Amino acid sequence: MQTEKFAVAAHVLHIIEFLQCGGFLLDPRRRVLFLNPIAADLLGKGLMLRGDCLVATDRASDDRLQSALQLASNLTESVEAPTTWLEVRRATRAPLLIRILRLEASARPALNGASLLLVAFDPESRQAPPADVLTRMFTLTRAEAEVAIGIACGRRVAEIAADRGVKVETVRSHSKTVFAKTRTRGQAELAALLARLTFLVPDRDGGSGPLNSLRDLGIPGSAN
Repeated sequence: MQTEKFAVAAHVLHIIEFLQCGGFLLDPRRRVLFLNPIAADLLGKGLMLRGDCLVATDRASDDRLQSALQLASNLTESVEAPTTWLEVRRATRAPLLIRILRLEASARPALNGASLLLVAFDPESRQAPPADVLTRMFTLTRAEAEVAIGIACGRRVAEIAADRGVKVETVRSHSKTVFAKTRTRGQAELAALLARLTFLVPDRDGGSGPLNSLRDLGIPGSAN
């Protein structure tokens, strides 16, 4: 009976794990009810638990995270939650990307009262989309595509230049072109864009597919 009670929550978090993302189910007081193994691994790597509540280790990022969680919690059923990725900065690694999905009231009983699903994506944990995908989608040159992947993975301009055997100024020039062609503004937006593209490319285990809302997971009565 206990297993059946948590079956739907476990199913949702398992699918989030299949997409190589951390998943946290939060109650209306924004306390963590359940999390998948990837989410547990992110604790201490940009996120942490303070009591039962999820916080970011970077203070400015945590301010944004708590504001976003409060906003999502307080929205009425008729108002859609924001669909942007939230950046959680880390001292020595690429930022985590966070997406908050609000669960409609009709879906909550099956998820043990959870009202929010927080999806966390670590750009360093998943293979980037192939450069040829970026060249076709955004008319990037091969060099620009490789620079884009390096930037999205949190590598410094000097590191990318050293790896490619080119001048730092060359990488900076490519990066400006990348941001213009992809219509992104900085590393976080570019990383979020490539994160979405990785769901279109099979991973090493053969899994792929986009994540937009819980409707994509087969859970009725849910919204972004």
